[in-house]
Amino acid sequence: QRGTGGQDLKELAQRGDWDRCLQVAKKAGQESVDQYVILHVSALLRQAQPEQAVEVLLAHGTPLGGGSNVALYKQIAKELLGRGRSAAAQDGQWLPAVNALREVLFKLVVAIKASGETGDLKEVERLRDVAHYLGMHAMCKAKGGAMAEMENNLALSLIRYCDVLPADRVFYEAGQACKKAGKLNQAFVFTNRFLDICDAMEEADGSSMIENTDFEATDVPFNFNLPERCFVEEGEREEVRDWVLTLSMDQKVEPVLQLRACYKCSTQIFEATLTCPSCKTPFKQCVVTGLPVPRGRGELPAEEVFVNFHAGGIAFKDYCEFTLKN
Repeated sequence: QRGTGGQDLKELAQRGDWDRCLQVAKKAGQESVDQYVILHVSALLRQAQPEQAVEVLLAHGTPLGGGSNVALYKQIAKELLGRGRSAAAQDGQWLPAVNALREVLFKLVVAIKASGETGDLKEVERLRDVAHYLGMHAMCKAKGGAMAEMENNLALSLIRYCDVLPADRVFYEAGQACKKAGKLNQAFVFTNRFLDICDAMEEADGSSMIENTDFEATDVPFNFNLPERCFVEEGEREEVRDWVLTLSMDQKVEPVLQLRACYKCSTQIFEATLTCPSCKTPFKQCVVTGLPVPRGRGELPAEEVFVNFHAGGIAFKDYCEFTLKN
């Protein structure tokens, strides 16, 4: 296949000269651009470079290819979101790629809806939500102060995605957020699960070691991949282990999740669960915190949430308990 000026697109792709390849493909037409975008991001995924793949998709779009390309985009999203990092990593090292992914997935959802081929829609929307709430959590954590309660609520919501995000990280951060908020019962549960995951990571088939009793009747996934590297270093893990041991001897602390009454049947359920395990009523999630909303204050269009929220200058507290407009 040859582009304008006689450049051999296939040869450029084989050489890995992707910038030149895509420049030439633009002259040959959108169909060529789409073809070589897919080849490029597929190569980047094979090279374990999902961040760079997302940048290419952000720059050149997400051609659906009749829906056949969506599986590739989902895999890129899972690779990026599931990538382990150190607790010492600065936001600038990982957050830009997550924000780029959120934008890519937002546009992909719009394209899927327009195409009418909605078989993958729910899963893509879920991955978009993960990127959204992960970015919101980082933003609130960085600001601190008045954002502490929102940070806590977002950390609770993120454990719902422990099958996408590194499981040790989400339970560690949820435990730390609850500790900071003085919710010691719940901090104990999350931190203990973090330690269980760390211990399981050191065993050949460690996943079978993890006790799930505390999370029965919640929507927290039991099936998740163990991360390849721990979120916190061994020295800090031992400090965390000592804290849990000390807390376990405190008669006033009980290792239980914080409950609330189901808005429909009044059964006591985990405060962050989106579906009542008793009456099966689903609840919409807050666009700011991800927590269930009984009666939303209003609905917001997707662009407002997934684009404008992250552009800065938004007073998030003004949008708590708003839900997403379908």
